[in-house]
Amino acid sequence: MKEIPKKLKSFLTALIVLNVVFLGTIIYILGFYEKDIAQFDRIDIKNKEGANRVVISNENHIPNPIIDGKEYQRRMTPAGIIFYDKRGDERGGIAISEADDMNFNAIAFDYQNADAIGMYAQDNLITNYFKAGITINDKDLSGKPGYNINRINLVTENGNASLVMKDANEVPRLVLKVDSLGTPSIEMYDKDGVPTWKP
Repeated sequence: MKEIPKKLKSFLTALIVLNVVFLGTIIYILGFYEKDIAQFDRIDIKNKEGANRVVISNENHIPNPIIDGKEYQRRMTPAGIIFYDKRGDERGGIAISEADDMNFNAIAFDYQNADAIGMYAQDNLITNYFKAGITINDKDLSGKPGYNINRINLVTENGNASLVMKDANEVPRLVLKVDSLGTPSIEMYDKDGVPTWKP
């Protein structure tokens, strides 16, 4: 029978020892520290320069938005996940929040200065009100923080579905609807928002 080479034998022995140590560590952690490692208020994932790339947080520790290196006050404090570019500027995220009687949940991806596209769902905890939709924005080339030009909204609200397309001044120009009774309609408007065609 051929003898196992000394180097291979040493490698296999080290591999077995490392596996035993690894498994022992996992068992120890799960056995004694399960609650501690499962509960965090916030987790920051950083790049090698120390800038945040991903933050996972509860509503008490969610960071304020950072745009072009400047921190701004957040309008609401959700729990969620925030994505950052390599400079540390916010570029989107997932938000789960409650305000008074309303739940509001959203996923957003940003241009450099504000939201580019967002998907959201909200409902009232007391009434039967609900709304869900997708919003798509043009980039505001002036670079004004927190503002972009809303162009497209696809929404269902209390059973009424609509697709609203706007011009660069955010004036609705074409609206497609199907109401809660199943009645479809198409509406067109001029640049001042005055109806030019309705069924």
